[in-house]
Amino acid sequence: MSDRIETFEVGDTVRVIAATRSGDITVVTGAPGAVQVVIDGPGATNYEIDQLGDVISIEPRRKGRFIGSSADLILTVPDGASLELACTSGDVNVQGEVEEMRVSVASGDVRADRIRSACRVNSASGDIRVNSVRDAEINTASGTVRLGRVIRNLRLNAASGNVYIDAIGDSAICKVASSDVRIGSFEGSEIRHKTMSGDLHLGIPAQRTIDLDFTSVSGRLRNRLPKGDGSPSKKLVTIAMTAVSGDLTLKGAKS
Repeated sequence: MSDRIETFEVGDTVRVIAATRSGDITVVTGAPGAVQVVIDGPGATNYEIDQLGDVISIEPRRKGRFIGSSADLILTVPDGASLELACTSGDVNVQGEVEEMRVSVASGDVRADRIRSACRVNSASGDIRVNSVRDAEINTASGTVRLGRVIRNLRLNAASGNVYIDAIGDSAICKVASSDVRIGSFEGSEIRHKTMSGDLHLGIPAQRTIDLDFTSVSGRLRNRLPKGDGSPSKKLVTIAMTAVSGDLTLKGAKS
């Protein structure tokens, strides 16, 4: 039996703001018109839950040092809700499809299925995985990043921990310290990459003209692109990479 359960009637445009000091946040999609909040843990009574129109907020009470605020949050929201989640110590898991997601974690993993529009994740320590998103901004100090399809644009800032991306549809700006970045298929028109010692592995689809600007003190350029078949180019791709010791590898895109 859960320690606390509350249900709220909402309209078509739902925004949920939730924070926990110690504990996981899980979001699942449910029926339209309602948001259910389940709080499990010894600190369940120390959370304030408020509703203002279609905005639901769940946060620990501001007293002392949040003594007794340890709890897991399980939120059931309508399909297409917008989320603003914060967690000091714990994981964030978003299942189903949401409209927008902003997540801030100090220590813990972040996982999300499908995000229709924008996603912003700030993480100090922990892995990040997002299966599908239109626009993504990822800021991480330590942890592995795995993104499925980024439909439009990516902004990435990473200190350490490798980055794996299936596909990017438009543009990418990446600033990393020692992270290796692997992009299976870059279908966009421009990527700008700055690194200290991390490598960039970039998959390029066929029928592309490449405008390359590669600068590295000790890194190497590896051209593993397949030979063209004489077909005309479909798109110009601008690749600009600045590195101290990182390598750039160009290869055919993964199908």
